[in-house]
Amino acid sequence: MNKTKRTWLICLTAVGSLLLASLLTAQEAGNPALTEDAPIGVRTNSAGAEQGAEAEDAGPNARAAVSTNEPATEQNEEYQASPRQIVLTGQNVEVKAGETVREVVVIGGSAKIHGKVLQDAVVIMGGLELDGEVGGDTVAVMGSIKMHPGAVVHKDAVTVMGNLTIPDGAKVEKDAVSVAGTLDAAPGAIIAGQRVNIGLPVHFPRLEGLNKWWKYCVFELRPLAPQVAWVWIVYGVFFLLSLFVAAVFPRPVQACVEALSRRPATTFLMGLLTKLLVPIVVVILAVTGIGLLIVPFVLVALFIGVLVGKIAIREWIGFQIGRHFGGGIQNALAAFLIGTFITTLLYMVPVLGLLTLMVLSVWGLGCAVTAVFGSMRRELPDKPASRQPANAPPVAVAGVVPMPPAGAPGVGAGFVPGGTSAAEPPLPTLTGAPAQSATAQLQTGTAAAPAAPPVYPPALSFPRAGFWERMGAAFLDVVIVSILSAFVGGLPLGLLVALAYFSGMWAWQGTTIGGIVLKLKVVRSDGSPLTFLVALVRGLAAALSVVVFFLGFLWIAWDRDKQGWHDKIAGTEVVRLPRSAPLVCI
Repeated sequence: MNKTKRTWLICLTAVGSLLLASLLTAQEAGNPALTEDAPIGVRTNSAGAEQGAEAEDAGPNARAAVSTNEPATEQNEEYQASPRQIVLTGQNVEVKAGETVREVVVIGGSAKIHGKVLQDAVVIMGGLELDGEVGGDTVAVMGSIKMHPGAVVHKDAVTVMGNLTIPDGAKVEKDAVSVAGTLDAAPGAIIAGQRVNIGLPVHFPRLEGLNKWWKYCVFELRPLAPQVAWVWIVYGVFFLLSLFVAAVFPRPVQACVEALSRRPATTFLMGLLTKLLVPIVVVILAVTGIGLLIVPFVLVALFIGVLVGKIAIREWIGFQIGRHFGGGIQNALAAFLIGTFITTLLYMVPVLGLLTLMVLSVWGLGCAVTAVFGSMRRELPDKPASRQPANAPPVAVAGVVPMPPAGAPGVGAGFVPGGTSAAEPPLPTLTGAPAQSATAQLQTGTAAAPAAPPVYPPALSFPRAGFWERMGAAFLDVVIVSILSAFVGGLPLGLLVALAYFSGMWAWQGTTIGGIVLKLKVVRSDGSPLTFLVALVRGLAAALSVVVFFLGFLWIAWDRDKQGWHDKIAGTEVVRLPRSAPLVCI
């Protein structure tokens, strides 16, 4: 246990050496009593010189005590002769043979030390090659340390996610530590302290590619760089995926292109607003417990939206270029390839490449969101204006004799509206009553009136709601239920809260808060009222649709009647109203 604690303490100390070195440098620069190049040893030696001046009158014993400062004087001479301190980012460093520097700190680059470093040598995301001398610790984070024969490290040699190689004739005066890497020490290597190799179950490959990405992509602010091979492999995979989506699903891509062409500024602002709101909504869903079921679908929807939107932007760029050169491009795939070529060139430009990636991501998401809302508004009703059956009898109006249907007896040349036909047979009469014609009986009221047609509620005459409209309302309701569930104890009671919310709102108002916002209403298919029992059955059936990986809800997208499983079980439909009914009337 003590050995493990000591090992991790060494690792933390080595990684934190960069911060300590920066603090010491800032302290030296801010102390007016010291010169710019004066190290800590100068202060101790100057103090010792003052004590020596006072000890001249104190006798030989005091002078003997002051003589212990002589090694510090030699170190001060080295400090004064080597004021150079190397701290670089994204560059390679080489300390030549015979050269002495204070310390070396490199981030995103490599270091070769052939001379002498008085303090620490730290490399982050890069390799360190040593055949000289380091007076302090030698540390490589996400990189390897390779020592040559004759190299000397006066303190610890530590690698994190890298390999430590110590050949014959190399010397480490304290511990040699390798975390998440390998420790390769030859039999003739001199290691005065412990040899510690902390391996992890995950094998880390060679980190040269990651170091190149950090140097040529991250520090130069561009997604692509010719020097980094694995980035081009990842980019090629996404290109093939985008090409597949553009070829197999052209309609959603074309909808995004049209939204971008009609309202370019609106699409960008919509994407920016979505980027700002989605993290807030995801956090709310995550902390409430029950909303965790929705978070993966939200993230997948965002990924698909960004992917389709960026494909649309590339096609739009290709169409615009073809319009200026060559009279236009008619093939969407050709426009996509041209746009991809242009964006790839932009990705390789420092600074501009990162800006291009950020703008295209935001703009692509905005195009997808705008296209979805536009399709929801343009969706046409697929139901007739009335639910009255075609063979229903005509409605009788007071004072008007209805026309008999075509082909009925008595319809012909001799038929006279409002009177009797020549061939009209007399109706059977009651006992003792004179015979009357059918027209006379209708006029006198003695004949039975025709049956009234079935009455349908007005809501059934409205068009059915589409898949995206219903999912938008459900998303708003899930956010509300998640917030309510957070106050009652999280996921276990949250399911009961969700069931009570949906069942109660359906039975009370025929809709939910999300449905009120998007103008949706739940009605029975047979026109009967939506009771609480029916609403409860519908809520339980909706829970079943959730359990089977939301297949019951996805059924709405391809069902002819736009019903989910819970709609078919409860005998309900969701219609789109022309206006929203207020939840509270004041």
